[in-house]
Amino acid sequence: MEKNLFEKIDPLVDDIAEQISELIEEETLSQLKQKLADLSRELGGYSLTLEMNVEVFDPERERSLPLLQMGLASSDGEPPYPTWADSSPHRYIVNGEMIIVPHDHCPRCWGVWDFKSRHPTCESCGATMGRDVKLLLDSDRCPQCEKGTLTAHRPECTACGFSVNPAHVVWG
Repeated sequence: MEKNLFEKIDPLVDDIAEQISELIEEETLSQLKQKLADLSRELGGYSLTLEMNVEVFDPERERSLPLLQMGLASSDGEPPYPTWADSSPHRYIVNGEMIIVPHDHCPRCWGVWDFKSRHPTCESCGATMGRDVKLLLDSDRCPQCEKGTLTAHRPECTACGFSVNPAHVVWG
């Protein structure tokens, strides 16, 4: 998604997430939460999740891009607890443009493409890291763990040890 559009909609997605969080905490969902706990108890060793997702669909790509994934989960009859399944947004350079998508998706076709450092080619469209797509690192935050730091001069994360491939990144 183009940088300007992403930045325009991101506060709205945050507002929706806040309202869903408030809804999950309200007493009005107590019967639903009880039924989820009952269902998880009946399932035995399985866990279950009730999800609420916000996705944008692009008819040209014929794909959806998840913007928000949250819900309730329960196991073994325990009270449901809130869950989040979002992937943090990363900035990429594609055809000279900054594109922002969840890190587990392709910035070119929006297909699922996780662990780009280990799998440098998108299975959906064939885009390749370093050639067609470059990760934009415009801060020293590690793109892998988001806790440690790394730089162009020290491309290994201080927290998790992840090392960026210099051919796959653009430093901003």
